[in-house]
Amino acid sequence: MRYVALTEKGNVRANNEDYYIVYTGEDGLNIFLIADGMGGHSAGEVASSLACQYVLDYILLNQKMLEYSLKETIKEAYRYANQKIINHQIKNPLLYGMGTTLAGLFCYKDKILVSNIGDSRVYIIDSNEIRQITEDHSLVYEMFKDGKITKEEIYTHPKKNIITKAVGIEEELEVDIYEFAREKGKDYCFLLCTDGLTNMVFETYIHKIFKENSFDEIGKRLIEKALEAGGIDNITVVYLLA
Repeated sequence: MRYVALTEKGNVRANNEDYYIVYTGEDGLNIFLIADGMGGHSAGEVASSLACQYVLDYILLNQKMLEYSLKETIKEAYRYANQKIINHQIKNPLLYGMGTTLAGLFCYKDKILVSNIGDSRVYIIDSNEIRQITEDHSLVYEMFKDGKITKEEIYTHPKKNIITKAVGIEEELEVDIYEFAREKGKDYCFLLCTDGLTNMVFETYIHKIFKENSFDEIGKRLIEKALEAGGIDNITVVYLLA
């Protein structure tokens, strides 16, 4: 399995509240997670790192359950991370209000599952198109689905940063899960990214970068383009061939 993972704090932010984890096992299990934290002080950094680590820990501790239901195990991992982050806030008032997006891709044997809370995204990419798999949990994405704004207007709308779901905010958490059946002999190219990329670089240009650069260079070009466009947020990209 080939992958590249990069993160950059950008041109404006003093710290990086994005976080990613990549786990590649010898047992047919590969996990890719990205998170974009929010909250005052250093709370965003805490939330994003904890969310990724808790989901990974839960999956590895309950690995036997993957044979029966990978989908349910992922859902429970998200709920576990959600409750743990809420508990952290109860114990440490300085962290109150912290939360995070959390997008993941899980490869297990012949299955590929994508998960999402918030507005970090997962795309599938080939030579013909780039297609967003996840749906943003954000105010502007709901407006787009309702036909009130176009997909292009999402990028410039003044309320584009308002998310409607996050890990660590509410006791009840319903995570979106998308499942793929892997075809033998076929590689799939996936991109996981935070909104520090997608708010700065249009999807058509992301696709262009994938088509015109070598696999190892794609990530550098994506981050360079986001920085050139302003780099007003942290930028994280994880892409892989599965």
